[in-house]
Amino acid sequence: MTTLLADIVGDVDSFTTEVWARRPEAFRYAAGPALLPEAAAWEMVECGLLVAPYFSMLREVGGGATAQGITTTREVLGRALPAYADPVAVRAKYAEGRVITLNQPEHWHVGIRDVLDGLRTDLRGGAHSALFLSPPGATASSAHTAEQHVLYFQLEGETRWTLSPGRTITLAPGDVLYLPGGEEPRSEAGTNGSFHLAVTIEQPTERELAELMIAEFLDGPEAAEIAGNHHFLTLTEKTAWLRKELGRTLSDLDPTALADRAVRNRWRGQI
Repeated sequence: MTTLLADIVGDVDSFTTEVWARRPEAFRYAAGPALLPEAAAWEMVECGLLVAPYFSMLREVGGGATAQGITTTREVLGRALPAYADPVAVRAKYAEGRVITLNQPEHWHVGIRDVLDGLRTDLRGGAHSALFLSPPGATASSAHTAEQHVLYFQLEGETRWTLSPGRTITLAPGDVLYLPGGEEPRSEAGTNGSFHLAVTIEQPTERELAELMIAEFLDGPEAAEIAGNHHFLTLTEKTAWLRKELGRTLSDLDPTALADRAVRNRWRGQI
């Protein structure tokens, strides 16, 4: 069953007009912890089927993620294939205080995929996710571009978020934190560790919308018609034609439909 934005934030109109792209805000989504228990995430690590980059660990310094030191080579159908998760090494790094990530779980988990499907539709953006297994007291920092909006779903344990300018929010299971693009939050896992899901939403940029519109215009019948005789026209005539036809296209443009097509293009790039 697809999860709707209203299930998470309540009043969608208030969220989109007062919170979205404006300020961080915490919400209560009691059904969140039922999405996936932490034990099931560890089972994915230990089943021997995960291959990098579907798993990684956060670097201790400088941000970013790596799979170095937590992979192994397995023999599959007589071939030696690298980059499989090494469960023993992953558990050891976790015990040392490293944060383990499972990337794009929507590719294998139906419930998470349903959440992303709903958010893609309601927020008209591409979406991808990651699960974070954080040992007690582990800290991490991240920076999001202006286009990257993030929803953090606390599934188990607690996470203390430090936001600018000095605001702190502690999430318990069932809490969701929305962060607008451009935020640079810092997180700290609670005394029992933390297991949370991060969903990143990226709406099409102005450039993407313009490039898609121009591409569709150039593939349209008007452009195809002039392609056969444009060499008979002067530069001034070509410019006048472009001004007229492009202006007509813009006046007839359905912004919502264009945005939906741009979202589908971005979505396809994430699958």
